[in-house]
Amino acid sequence: MTLRQTINKIRAILYDKIINFKIVRISVIIGFSLYIPLLVIAVIIAFLFGPESFNIWLHNISDLGSIRYSPAPYLYDIAGIIAGIFTIPFSFYMEKILAPMPEKKDINSISRLRFRLGSYAFLFSIIGNIGYIMVGMFSEDRNYFGLHIISSVLAFAGFVLGAFFMGWLIVLYDTKIPKIIGIYGILGPFSMSLVYLVVLFNFIQLEPFFEWILLFAVLGWLIPLIITLFRKK
Repeated sequence: MTLRQTINKIRAILYDKIINFKIVRISVIIGFSLYIPLLVIAVIIAFLFGPESFNIWLHNISDLGSIRYSPAPYLYDIAGIIAGIFTIPFSFYMEKILAPMPEKKDINSISRLRFRLGSYAFLFSIIGNIGYIMVGMFSEDRNYFGLHIISSVLAFAGFVLGAFFMGWLIVLYDTKIPKIIGIYGILGPFSMSLVYLVVLFNFIQLEPFFEWILLFAVLGWLIPLIITLFRKK
């Protein structure tokens, strides 16, 4: 066996492990079981003990990762890294079920549009995963060369556009997922991101609040999607 064949075999084995439903379910459960409590605890600590009494009206999400606003900024940093890492298998799994690779003999039976939408959905979802990991690594206190801002943009853009293209796949094709979830994936996070951009570039003081609403819009897409998939399996 050549080196190339060995690498391809190892890659295939790793891919099969990543998209295994049990692995995906365990990964997602661990990720959300840690992320949500860490996020909530980070907000509570910043509110009770932070120098400015943290609240979502006046403070951005990333402020939780700064010593200027919270005595425990590492909580949000860890939450971001965990959320990014443990949702990577889910991104691979969604590509598998929404745009499955057919056998060679059936390659012409699958819509080219479906493959393209699946590729875009997967690409942006992975960008979102990596972006959130980077948000935790390059917090406001470690904003070297503007990497924190870049990471935040990648995280939000990745998750929003990933939901947008997944939503179209769910709406246009027969899947295990209700069409209403697909419609929300198209309209929910994407429309909220447009509202946020309008607020941001018009320098409206409530910009932090709309950033939080955008986060809730993304979670409002992911959580029902995950619950639906796990119930139907």
